[in-house]
Amino acid sequence: MKAFLRVFSVFVLCAMLFTMTLWKNDAFPDLSNITAFVRDTVGRLNTLSEITGEVGSTQHRPTDNGAQFPEYTLAEELDPALEAAICNALATHAEAIDLSTFHLRETDLQAVISEIRFTHPEIFYVDKNFSYQTNSGYITELRPSYLYDAAETQVLMTEYKAMIAAIVAQIPQGGSDFEKLLFLHDHFVQNYSYDNTYTIRDAYTFFKQKTGVCQAYMLALIAVTEEIGIESLPVTSSRMNHAWNLVKLDGDWYHVDITWDDAVSYPSYTSYDYFLQSDAGLIAIDAEHVDESAEEPDWHCDWAATQSATNVKYDDAIWRGAHTPMVSLNGTYYCVVSENPENSRSTLGAVYSGSDPTALSKLFAVNGVWREGEHSYYVDCFAGLALYNGELIYNTNNTLRAHNLTTGEDRLVGFLDIASNESIFGICGITQTGVISCTVAPAASGDSYRIVSCQI
Repeated sequence: MKAFLRVFSVFVLCAMLFTMTLWKNDAFPDLSNITAFVRDTVGRLNTLSEITGEVGSTQHRPTDNGAQFPEYTLAEELDPALEAAICNALATHAEAIDLSTFHLRETDLQAVISEIRFTHPEIFYVDKNFSYQTNSGYITELRPSYLYDAAETQVLMTEYKAMIAAIVAQIPQGGSDFEKLLFLHDHFVQNYSYDNTYTIRDAYTFFKQKTGVCQAYMLALIAVTEEIGIESLPVTSSRMNHAWNLVKLDGDWYHVDITWDDAVSYPSYTSYDYFLQSDAGLIAIDAEHVDESAEEPDWHCDWAATQSATNVKYDDAIWRGAHTPMVSLNGTYYCVVSENPENSRSTLGAVYSGSDPTALSKLFAVNGVWREGEHSYYVDCFAGLALYNGELIYNTNNTLRAHNLTTGEDRLVGFLDIASNESIFGICGITQTGVISCTVAPAASGDSYRIVSCQI
């Protein structure tokens, strides 16, 4: 017995010395895959367990219960002279606007006002209510209402322009229009939230409080894209009580619905379901939600817009199924997608990369098992991405790793302080000194999460 204890003690001492040597030389192995394997094996042996697949990144898609979105598509494009006359008068806080020379019918007035309000986010100081005078069925005078007096409006307008300039200053300089739109999409998704009080509908308050309903998201995107020379138009659906955008990219129009892409649980998430979709793509991606008997549609339908989105270039892009934001460096895009081997309980994610956002190729695999409880797992990979010193930082379910973009070396860079029932659900950000913050939670959906940081 004593001989056994001596041998056992020597073995333990050697193991401790070996482990300390590895740790000192930063050569300690990444055990995350072994942990995942053990967990997966235990799950396979538990034949009495009920295993379920979950997609936990999205919540119910919000609609603006207090909105009124009249059909604003006109038989002809809005007369530029009429538009200029109204907008210029509003800019001077005119009490009355003479429209007698435009032969505007009373039946078309609401459509004209709606289109002006939905295409000019800078008139946030104008109330939606107005009065008018007619003569023989034509509008002769329009009398708008203002939310602030002229002096107050001037102060707010200065602040409004400064908030837009602050966003524009963050957009990658010299990037393509795709990269600029990608940045704006992710910026609003990550930094703004839906207003469940249904009270914030204008761009100024949206920028100020970082919350608003779909109309505010729509107007904010129009405000910023106008500043950087990208055309953007409103899209509205009275049936849905919802609004979103069309954007013009390389000569073609595409749908961008940031509100529904922002219907996510955690700040490290995003969705690209409704980013640069064609008309057909928008219908196709919502097909599984169609229920014609529903009073409040959970899919895009019956929308009004002055343009059509016919180019399907981006409809089947690989990043369409990503749950964490893409990143880009020197014209190359990186995204994480889920790749689930058939009949496997392990989630095999993959990082894709390429200079053409429609033709990304697989760069390397991400192994991890994101579980909810002991016997449930998610069929999605929740690896987030960040760039630091020429390396692509990403997370597994319980570690942080770095992939060198020059050599292809992949190494462990840190463990987060997480509980045994928690997982890492994406990266929130990284500082210039290498402090990275991540979302940590016991499940992929819900309100219970925390942000954990560490130095890589």
